[in-house]
Amino acid sequence: MDEKYADARENLFAAMRSLAASADSIQNRLIDANSSILAVTIDEFEGDGELKIKFARILDLYGVDLDDTQAVATETAAYMSDFDAIKLADLICDLFYELR
Repeated sequence: MDEKYADARENLFAAMRSLAASADSIQNRLIDANSSILAVTIDEFEGDGELKIKFARILDLYGVDLDDTQAVATETAAYMSDFDAIKLADLICDLFYELR
């Protein structure tokens, strides 16, 4: 197993567990996954432009900026449509799959 992305893989796995292990709405599951996703930094994908872009897209959909990232991500997820929330959850799962 590639140790290069071990921290990102660990946090994305925790996010996937939050997404899968609840009967709550997809928006609430994304809120639960926020802390795991935000523990990953884009710098962890330095040297791999494709992974960097995929992770940036996840952050963009969460609406993350440089202010209070946790609060912004929580508020954004809370008001997402089901379609957008499912799309974001799918991107998280796809990125984790690529890191396996």
